[in-house]
Amino acid sequence: MLLSATNIVKAKVINLWVVFDTIRTSSGISRSGIADATGLSKQASSDLVDELISMKFVQETKSTQRRVGKPPTPLGINPDGAFSLGFHVDVGQMSSIAVNLAGDVLHREDRPLDDLEPQRAVIELDLAAKRLMAATKIPHERFLGIGLATPGPFAVAGLSPPRLPGWDGLALRGLLREATGFPVSLANDGQCAIIAEWRFGEIARHMTNFVYIYFGMGLGSGVMIHSAAFGGASGNAGELGHLTVVPGGHQCICGKRGCLETYVSVDSAMKHLSAKGAHAATMSDFSTRFDASHPEIQSWIQEGVEPLRNAINAVENLFDPQTIMIGGNAPDWLINAFMARAEPLLPSVGRIERTLPRMMRSGLGPDAVVRGAAVLPLLTTLNPHYRELSPYT
Repeated sequence: MLLSATNIVKAKVINLWVVFDTIRTSSGISRSGIADATGLSKQASSDLVDELISMKFVQETKSTQRRVGKPPTPLGINPDGAFSLGFHVDVGQMSSIAVNLAGDVLHREDRPLDDLEPQRAVIELDLAAKRLMAATKIPHERFLGIGLATPGPFAVAGLSPPRLPGWDGLALRGLLREATGFPVSLANDGQCAIIAEWRFGEIARHMTNFVYIYFGMGLGSGVMIHSAAFGGASGNAGELGHLTVVPGGHQCICGKRGCLETYVSVDSAMKHLSAKGAHAATMSDFSTRFDASHPEIQSWIQEGVEPLRNAINAVENLFDPQTIMIGGNAPDWLINAFMARAEPLLPSVGRIERTLPRMMRSGLGPDAVVRGAAVLPLLTTLNPHYRELSPYT
């Protein structure tokens, strides 16, 4: 593959994002501080700051320093500079939020979604978008668009997420864009979760290379490489659930046997319980009626621990991440039980001396996906690396 040239226009766009993100992570930084942090000249960084101010994405704030002479002017993100909506659609549920440029949630709705057939689901999403826009009075000229998170994979014939036969989030994205008239960016739940942790998590916001394993009805992951969520050639990167971990093992919806998702997911747990005569109709039903002390749950976890350890080992050896975060909308008791039983992890290429544990709990919990979805329009607008790495922007 040939290396692509970088012209001055593209370099400027990249630098604009770098300056914006530096201000986001170091609120109160000055223009000269940006130059020091980014390696740009003081004139170049100041010009980029001026452009971000003209776009209303960044604002100058008052200095609290007491010193002789005029102190440097601090800079910060302008919360009212832009707005977006985020949707998370999954089996039986829909979460939707309106956020400002700082990521503050201005309004939220959580509703059941009993029919996920795209032609009917889009009606509910369109109505939710109208309610969010009306409730927050978002000015249309400051609105960046909608971010949509759904289970993957996308546009793969014969392969659907658990309990969603025939599902394709790509079809829903097209219908939602047509219904609302707004730009719609699509990513799977694992990719959205890792974006949220990177932007809002107390620890992950300072990381550049890490992996997020999303534990829900199915099992997926998100991969952050040099501070950019990796989508792959077709937006399906991170489908960890279809990694073969037990050759000849459980039958999977993808046609293979022994996929991780058939051992470690809420769908797998519900199928195991059903085979033993203990039924759970929904995720909520499963979460409240069972816990890690239930004998059948214990036997199911016992079967899934070694496949999970092998998958984590494969991820570490492939990506050498700073850490692997585990989260999702599965019950906390289930995620915690798996993490406890997975220790000690298998040897990998990771450093012996490290500042972070090899595996850690997500800080944002189940809200990570919808918050990450709401960030997608900003990344599509301002981050050229994201546009290059993600096909559904």
